[in-house]
Amino acid sequence: MFINDVFVESSTQIDEIAAKVRLDVDFAFLQAKTSKRLSAAEIGSFIQGVREFFSQRYMPVNDDIRSMRSLSDHIFNYSVKMRGKPKLHLFYCYTGTFRSDETINARVEAGKGDLRNLNYFSEIDFTFLDANLLQERYQEVNLRVEKEIIIDEYANLPVISGISQAYIGVLRCKELVKLISNSDGRLQKSLFNENVRDFLSRNPVNDEISQTIRSKEKQSRLVALNNGITIVARGIKIVGKKFTLTDFQIVNGCQTSHIIFDNQKGILGDTSVPVKMIEAEDRDLINEIVRATNRQTEVKDEAFEVLKDFHKKLERFFGSIETDDPGNMLVYERRKRQYAGSTYNTKDIVTITLLIGGFVSCFLENPVDAVDYYGVLLKKYSGYIFENGQSMWPYLVSATIMKEIEKMCVGKARRGVWKFRFILALLIRKSYGEAPDLKDDKNQKNYARQIISDCHDHAKFLTKLTDAERALAYAINAQGKDFDRANAHQDRRFVDKLCL
Repeated sequence: MFINDVFVESSTQIDEIAAKVRLDVDFAFLQAKTSKRLSAAEIGSFIQGVREFFSQRYMPVNDDIRSMRSLSDHIFNYSVKMRGKPKLHLFYCYTGTFRSDETINARVEAGKGDLRNLNYFSEIDFTFLDANLLQERYQEVNLRVEKEIIIDEYANLPVISGISQAYIGVLRCKELVKLISNSDGRLQKSLFNENVRDFLSRNPVNDEISQTIRSKEKQSRLVALNNGITIVARGIKIVGKKFTLTDFQIVNGCQTSHIIFDNQKGILGDTSVPVKMIEAEDRDLINEIVRATNRQTEVKDEAFEVLKDFHKKLERFFGSIETDDPGNMLVYERRKRQYAGSTYNTKDIVTITLLIGGFVSCFLENPVDAVDYYGVLLKKYSGYIFENGQSMWPYLVSATIMKEIEKMCVGKARRGVWKFRFILALLIRKSYGEAPDLKDDKNQKNYARQIISDCHDHAKFLTKLTDAERALAYAINAQGKDFDRANAHQDRRFVDKLCL
């Protein structure tokens, strides 16, 4: 229950708010299910439960429900102070993927009709939150941020299709530091999630920026020498020279922001950088802005692949997988160097290069191609990789097998095997039988769990790898003396026959 957007938990709290202002009331009910399927009967029961909450009470309830009903009654005692009838919000959460269904829709509309007949509410909405929407809501809540900055000099940009408002100006570096710091005074790294790469630390460009900032004589030139930063926000409010930014991301200027933050103690009061602020919500438009603003620095086309929602979901998926041994957890490095300075090391981090090579070999069954540059593979296998609707499990399986092979080849161990790693990965995966359809998440999950479990058991994985090595060695020896053994991993006819 919310009054004027404030969550209320006691009658005293309600009394205090009602004594000061008129009331806007919202009721929110949430039903959470672990099932991947929607059930009209369960949805009906949920709506009936809500109806009984506000009307005649036939079913016995626990103390928590009884307490909430009492709180609801107390709110309605202040109906004369309400600006209008309360709004009712129903949320049905489940782990599947929502697809419109006539039976389900009819049950929802019938239930909403019954609730309207109570004549208690000005609005009633019913929202299905499937797995994808739940992840997005979680991200929105955790990344929600609102900050104020002062910009002395700014100008409105002309009307732009799809953009609510946009400004260009000059932002003092001290204001930028305030913008990108959290309440503890630390850099709020989540503000850079929409960048195609994380902070790259030392490189010629970053070194030049650092030298400019550290020189009191050159600092004033920063506004002319630097490309500046681009901010995309869901909301921008202006009062005088004060800008309030809501739910914003710095989509370009990650390197500049980090360097200014790291050198903040030496920054003079007048040192500034150019800033562009854009209010927009359309995801495709935001991605277009990211691509355009990053053209000013050398970023290859394929680097923008990670801006797609699939990669963001994949990043969260990897992070959600619990393992008995924390040392077996893998994280997907969606953005270059995003785990720099974290507790994760190279054995835990899955790059897009490794992931694409592993997936192309393990599930698209083309280990010869897997050695190509990932940009080439993205184009060649467009429509087959990182596609919406595909299960995330094959990607985790591919990464796990590749990482375990990598561990076995550290140092001088299996030095001659490394170039055959994609072939061995496919042989290991195929030893578990035919893989389910890539969009069959339920069967992919069952298939993946056994493979991942064996990969995390050193003895079992060693047996699998040894069996694959023997099969490879036997096939090579069977080719005769004239066969080019050194380049067997690039011989497509040989590899295709071996992996049938």
